[in-house]
Amino acid sequence: MSKSIRISDELAASAEAAALISHRSPPQQIEHWAQIGRVLEPALSYKAEGAIKQANRSDLDAVLDQVGSDESIRRVQATIRRTAGSIESAD
Repeated sequence: MSKSIRISDELAASAEAAALISHRSPPQQIEHWAQIGRVLEPALSYKAEGAIKQANRSDLDAVLDQVGSDESIRRVQATIRRTAGSIESAD
């Protein structure tokens, strides 16, 4: 069952742009983001969650622009290894 909800024009425009790249519809893109958020939110520490919520939107956009880059992947892998003990890497 689907429901209509109101979202900001900014979120709608971001979803439309991301949807084109991801070959999804804008509603599918927003659902995709929501699913990621539902998985990641419980994994964030209270301090990290607070920092994300307080971050300037342009700061978040700058970070999101780096997602998928070789450097960001290396940083994520290092963070996972540091915080979760020893995790075997495929690289």
